[in-house]
Amino acid sequence: MRTIPIALFAAAALVALAGCSSDEPDAASGTGGVEQGAPPTATEQTFEPGQQIAVELTMLSSADGGRSTSFFSGYRPTIEFEYEEQSTECYAQLPVDLREFPPGETHRIGLECDSEILVHPETPGFRVLEGGEETGTGVVVFTGN
Repeated sequence: MRTIPIALFAAAALVALAGCSSDEPDAASGTGGVEQGAPPTATEQTFEPGQQIAVELTMLSSADGGRSTSFFSGYRPTIEFEYEEQSTECYAQLPVDLREFPPGETHRIGLECDSEILVHPETPGFRVLEGGEETGTGVVVFTGN
């Protein structure tokens, strides 16, 4: 069996990196190459009905107009997403180590919505509504798929 030295792979990787980043203007656009450390372009993400969405959720305390009791997995509030003003019912799935979600606390949980939802990293926020009243707020957690 023939082996290729690791140094050859390292050299190839350096050549590839050198070709991807340049301070020279791009002839077509007149702009420079890709900046090192520049974040990737943010795009919206689609969540199909029933697909779990990771969120960081803060429930308002009763003193702030929120619930007076905890909720458990299976809680189905209306969620109003900021991006494109989408609204749908979603099923809350608590993590195994969180038996109940008390008012006034923040936790990472899963939401499974009844409708397709589009979320953009620049507009990840949402509101939790019960009877048209806001009882919580949160953001979608993008995991960098």
